[in-house]
Amino acid sequence: MSQNLDLKAIERKAFRSFHQDGLWDIYMGGLLLVLSLFFAIPESGEGELTYMGLALLGVAIVFAFFQLGKKYITAPRMGQVKFGPERQKRKTTLAWIMGVFVLVTLGINLFSLYVWNATASSQPIGLNLAPSLERAAVASIAALIAGISTVVTSYFKEFTRGYYIALLMAFGFFFTLWLDSTIPMIVAGALILLPGLAVFAIFLRQHPLPPREG
Repeated sequence: MSQNLDLKAIERKAFRSFHQDGLWDIYMGGLLLVLSLFFAIPESGEGELTYMGLALLGVAIVFAFFQLGKKYITAPRMGQVKFGPERQKRKTTLAWIMGVFVLVTLGINLFSLYVWNATASSQPIGLNLAPSLERAAVASIAALIAGISTVVTSYFKEFTRGYYIALLMAFGFFFTLWLDSTIPMIVAGALILLPGLAVFAIFLRQHPLPPREG
């Protein structure tokens, strides 16, 4: 019984260690920074396609960095870890959650962009509230969805720093929409990205590549 508990503790430690490379922090921080480009589009709409193209390109680059980093930086240093059925099930659930998370984030961004453009042109959004309350309501909904989806992802990843990221995600979306400014989202993205880079540097130092055989 004790040996079984020890094996589970070791497996849990290995599972958590695999996510302590800072790449998720870098991914989430970078994502917020590039998504802020959507909200940097001038009210006149000038250069809208350019801003949107740069934002989508940035999302693709950040996502590719995360995936390639896991494959070519983290995996070679952590070795091939094979988890038990419970962890495998958790990883499968996480994969589905990640897919939903991407769709939710895209939906939030498109809806927020609609609100951004509607309020900039003084068009009603249709919530039958005063303009200031309407903006606050929409900002709150976006913040809740962004924060809760990140919390759920962090729970299944057993990633404690994810709760800090969730708070900043909610902060970024709420104040960017409420204040009609990209600065809160940029600040939130930087506060996620910079610690992630520090964690990544520590990970590389603590986990050097194993020497090649032969």
